[in-house]
Amino acid sequence: MTVKDLATLTPSGYPAVSLLMPTHRTPPENQQDPIRLRNLVAEAKRRLETDAAVPKPVAAQVYQEIADAAEQLDLRQVGDGLALFASPGQVHVRLLDTPVHERVVVADTYEVRDVVADAARRHRYWALVLSEQPTRLWSGDGPDLVEVRSHGFPFTHEGPGGTVGLPRDYGQNPSAIRDERHRQFFRDIASGLADVDALDARPVFVLGVERYLAFFADEWGRPIAGTVPGNYDHAGPHEVYKLLAPQLAAYTNMRQVAALEALDVARGANRFAAGLAEVWSLAQQGRGAHLLVEEGYHSPAWVHGDHLHPPDQEPRHDATAGSATLIDDAVDDIVEAVARNGGEVTFVGDDSLSADGRIALIVRY
Repeated sequence: MTVKDLATLTPSGYPAVSLLMPTHRTPPENQQDPIRLRNLVAEAKRRLETDAAVPKPVAAQVYQEIADAAEQLDLRQVGDGLALFASPGQVHVRLLDTPVHERVVVADTYEVRDVVADAARRHRYWALVLSEQPTRLWSGDGPDLVEVRSHGFPFTHEGPGGTVGLPRDYGQNPSAIRDERHRQFFRDIASGLADVDALDARPVFVLGVERYLAFFADEWGRPIAGTVPGNYDHAGPHEVYKLLAPQLAAYTNMRQVAALEALDVARGANRFAAGLAEVWSLAQQGRGAHLLVEEGYHSPAWVHGDHLHPPDQEPRHDATAGSATLIDDAVDDIVEAVARNGGEVTFVGDDSLSADGRIALIVRY
């Protein structure tokens, strides 16, 4: 799911249950994760059964969805956090690279802020390994790659010049036939990738011998984020990531530079905001076109009506705005708000926005 998909994730109805917990990659801490998960699942059951607004059959259904999803999780293959969302007939599980506060929430909507911020910080991409036997597509999320097995992938070249020999009839040009069959093969690959990318647009990185790279580039007709020449027919996910790591770093750096240049243009046109409080207010209004945040920036804050206040300046209760609420990370709130309203989010290196209070927003109007 894209960052925007996560930000706009809608439950099928009441109740919408959000279960979030920190997880651990290594022992001895990870030995407690199964126990903590069982306790949270039990807490979700208690909340559902004691909620008068939830009919008993619905409570039982949603609890079973949560219990089944938790049972299928392999807690040996996790990152730093886990999010599980469930509503009648619907369940979503997300493994996170950032820790979360442990909690179970039963409400009308899902608690997606932490998940959206985590997704925005991650680098997702398609890795296409060109080969006749076969061409494989990998879904990349940082160092984690999962092979795509849909939309025709993996593709195997079965025509003349592939699994079928080239014709030897008098008057025919085997090389021309081979080239045309290769073009058709890579045309099919480009079509399959276009279908996948239409569902989840990401930068595309391509690995393969020079000849295949040229055929694919002609048929793809779109920008390619990076290429790695060579024969990688038998490369596994770890090798593919290792080969792509320099390309991914270069692409990330290029995006950061482009975002900072766009911010300079917006600054000259007076279409930008800087600083946590001002950016938070405009993001909540849906005016954020492109958010830039330093990678390591996190900050708690008080929310009082339509305004944000520093964590050490708790606003007084008043009749108009009521009491203030302390949120643990206003940056994550801003990321969610911008993504929910269709804006772009780019994380840049620390100190890149030191003159802007570590966070800046290009506004739509």
